[in-house]
Amino acid sequence: MKRRPVRRVSAGARTSQIAASDSTNTIGQSTNAVGQNGWGQLFASETLVALLKKFVLQPEASFYQRELADAAGTRLYSVQRELARLERSGLVVKEARGNRIYYRANRFQPAFEDLRRVIIKTVGLVETLQEALTPLRGRLRMAFVYGSFASGQEQAGSDIDLFLVGDLSLREVAAVLTPLARELGRELNPTIYPPEEFRGKFRQGHHFITEVVRGPKLLLIGGEDDLAALAD
Repeated sequence: MKRRPVRRVSAGARTSQIAASDSTNTIGQSTNAVGQNGWGQLFASETLVALLKKFVLQPEASFYQRELADAAGTRLYSVQRELARLERSGLVVKEARGNRIYYRANRFQPAFEDLRRVIIKTVGLVETLQEALTPLRGRLRMAFVYGSFASGQEQAGSDIDLFLVGDLSLREVAAVLTPLARELGRELNPTIYPPEEFRGKFRQGHHFITEVVRGPKLLLIGGEDDLAALAD
């Protein structure tokens, strides 16, 4: 099967070539972002939001307090207060290693998976990506997350797959996504199509494009009607 080369923007600020696939038709269903703005106001503090993002997007990782404070850009005592709250709720667990205490997500907590999906669809991923893409909005016709993060099947090493339609270069996209990849601790894998190329390949039944369009999505810029208009 032919595979179309795209680029990966890595959490280590490197770019390397990977491949995506190639024949089908029709626009399918999307997983819409739940309430695109203001979700952070539902949580007790910005520090709590920052910690939840860290634990949800890297549930396999362990962090010590100072590391979390640096990532959240806040004072240590604020992190300690919110960690105590998360620990009491059972959403995080701690363990001692030498003279440090490490914290990690408790994926066995009954509410964790539901909370994880809400965080990913709002402050943890969708709103973060929307903000990062703001400088490119004038030339972006459509942007969404597809693949494992959109379907809820991501694993420890899963990339965040982005599909972008617009008149943009890889360099421009990498410039806004590379810092975000470091922040999220995940590799970002953008696929970029100019509008005319997207429309032409969709009409030809290009396998990769039609699979992505029909599959689950977390919408960042544009909606299903916009996507249908682009493909028409």
